[in-house]
Amino acid sequence: MSLIGHQTVLPNGELSLADLWPAEESTIVIAGLNPAPPSVAAGHYYQGRNGKQMLKRVASAMFKNEFLNEEHLDDALVAQGIGFTDLVKSPTVGEKDVAEKQILDSLPEFEQKLADRNVRLVVSIYRHAGLRLLGKKKLASPGLQEELTSWGAKVFITPNPYGAAEQTRPVYEQLGHEVYGVQTAPEFQRVLPKNWVEFFENVYTVAAYNSKSLDEIALTMYDDEVKSALGTIPTPPWRLNQ
Repeated sequence: MSLIGHQTVLPNGELSLADLWPAEESTIVIAGLNPAPPSVAAGHYYQGRNGKQMLKRVASAMFKNEFLNEEHLDDALVAQGIGFTDLVKSPTVGEKDVAEKQILDSLPEFEQKLADRNVRLVVSIYRHAGLRLLGKKKLASPGLQEELTSWGAKVFITPNPYGAAEQTRPVYEQLGHEVYGVQTAPEFQRVLPKNWVEFFENVYTVAAYNSKSLDEIALTMYDDEVKSALGTIPTPPWRLNQ
């Protein structure tokens, strides 16, 4: 059988999708419950109607469109250091077709491979993979979860795909902030500025993923202890020519 895209054959003979890992160490992974048949047929992740929409929202929250111009979004995101995997590898039409035993049998290996790769942020498209990693049965609210995984990673769970844009935008902005933090600090901590020039450069960077004004971001991006260590805040550069 000739495989296309990222197709792979499971030990039981089923056609599925292989895990995707960037050439460099991947600290951010997009995880789903299991592949959908349209995705497996195409050889790329999230090719169903809802899946395409969800992946586009996630990608747009993490990166500017200029980085997302490949034919397939999964390839574009892998090029930016994002991995892809699923909790259960057997494809099904819907989530209700995934047996509880399949989930329980797959969870230890799923969890271990993420821990072994030192993944620091799991982006759970829909709720299932994220909730299972956190040992939770119900989702209180989407976005970044308060709990950490067993190895200390953060989990972001996507909002309802049918939610209004004004309701989901603030949630996806959390993701943009977190990805910026992860990719600029191997220790999974915000890069603290050494001076006000670096401070304002960071504000500009985060602004690309946020609907708040530059003033609002500057006020909330770091706590008072960090700001006091830098000294008296100067006039922001975007206000100098006003």
